[in-house]
Amino acid sequence: MKYALILLFLSVFTISGCQQSKKDVLSKIPDPKSLNETYVSNPDGILSAETVAALNSKLSPLDQAGTAHIDVVFVKSIGEHVPKDIAHELFRAWKIGSSETNNGLLVFVVEDQRRIEFETGYGLEGILPDMICKRIQEDYMIPHARNNNFDLAITQGVDALIRRLNSQSAEPYADPATDDPGPAVDIVPPPPIDMAVPAQEPVADSATAASPQTEAIQPLLQQQPVQQRSGPIADWLTICIFIVYAIFAWPIAAVLYRYQFKRQWLNPFAYFITFGPPIFVVYLNLYHPGDWYNVRALLILLAFIWLYVNLHFLILSSLLKASLSGKSRHQQYLVWRKSHEPAEHAVLKFFSFPFLKAYWKNYADAQYQRRFASYNCAACSNPMECLDDDKEDQFLSKGQLAEEKVDAVDYDVWECRSCNNIMILDYSNLKSKVKECPECKFKTLKYRDRKIVKRATRYAPGYGDEYYICANCKFLETIRFEIAQIPTPSSSSSSSSSGSSSFSSSSSSSSSSTSSGGSSGGGGAGSSW
Repeated sequence: MKYALILLFLSVFTISGCQQSKKDVLSKIPDPKSLNETYVSNPDGILSAETVAALNSKLSPLDQAGTAHIDVVFVKSIGEHVPKDIAHELFRAWKIGSSETNNGLLVFVVEDQRRIEFETGYGLEGILPDMICKRIQEDYMIPHARNNNFDLAITQGVDALIRRLNSQSAEPYADPATDDPGPAVDIVPPPPIDMAVPAQEPVADSATAASPQTEAIQPLLQQQPVQQRSGPIADWLTICIFIVYAIFAWPIAAVLYRYQFKRQWLNPFAYFITFGPPIFVVYLNLYHPGDWYNVRALLILLAFIWLYVNLHFLILSSLLKASLSGKSRHQQYLVWRKSHEPAEHAVLKFFSFPFLKAYWKNYADAQYQRRFASYNCAACSNPMECLDDDKEDQFLSKGQLAEEKVDAVDYDVWECRSCNNIMILDYSNLKSKVKECPECKFKTLKYRDRKIVKRATRYAPGYGDEYYICANCKFLETIRFEIAQIPTPSSSSSSSSSGSSSFSSSSSSSSSSTSSGGSSGGGGAGSSW
């Protein structure tokens, strides 16, 4: 109980510290409007004074003309916080742009995370959609930022934004919380329908009148007895058997061919295993009916899946032995494991008797020999020794140690005692979800967080970002995901507000800036360099 209370207090203090840390980050970034009506916040002095002055002279006419209010923020660090979150909080706190047109835009750059974020107001989402923002960052800013020429990166990016804003005319802004009934539509009544029933010719009595053709084939019909079926094609029990079989067969096919098909809906074997046997059962019930058709269906489905799995590994082992002849033990180990490991649990649980249990034991023994049998040194041909985990670390690089730490790759280090030759072999964890970092090329990019950037509304879909951070070089990758548009309810309400601070003012009475209450729905884009 004592330790539980200590842990609780530590958690509370840790959370409070994190929250205070975020407030500290926001408070240390000055609002450009408080800096003598400027548009650039440069608290760490990363941008030169000439660049700041040039940016202010370009952005002021754009603001006074009512085209857009752009604020530029360049900071050295925001700690471990996500740049998109800080940019959104700054936009809300500073209320960038006009409250009538919501024409605000924030350009936010973090040096140590090497990240650029654009946060756009509602009124600029039409003229500066996410795709355009992303292209401006990648075409005009990222190349110069990679060369540490931040002055040119910001200048080129702002110039591209100004050209875009001056060359395009935005659509009239509509508040997302307001319903637009649309133009009135004249409803034209349909033409009257003539309900008169046309006169019909008298019809002969079918019981008393017979055609010559009917009289001709009547004797043949009497001579041919109708074959009676002894059972239906399918009933509810048959359908239930098919459904249970499909639920079981599709995952089996997925694990058997996971090494070959990343997207299982492109796997033709999965469709054959899942739907082939039920179609065959329907064929038998149609042309060879019987009283025990459900029992027959169950036996056929079970026999097929059992026989297919056994034949799969029998054929696969023969193909691998032929194709891997002459390859190194390390290559053989990786290929055999990739084709067998995903299916190991399902095979041993459902199909081990009688053949596959012995097959899997032989496979495991062979894999052990491929990995741990002694190697001969390539330099002196003497036997090498596989080092323990504590001894092998001195021979691994920082990135390789990070891969082992996140359980993405396991390394075996072999040392020759005679000539001190070292051989390092890698074995990736097939179950790991860690990705390769595009920056350092090590398999150390881990999932970190998931944020909804723009919530879906009845007017437009939303989106969010997934953040991945490299355990080796701290590279931050952002992957965007879409959120489906909310369907319009039957009884709509327009009382919801798009922003609680849309009518507040943040500028002094002597201010000439038009920034007086703009709001953002999270639009914009982000890029890393």
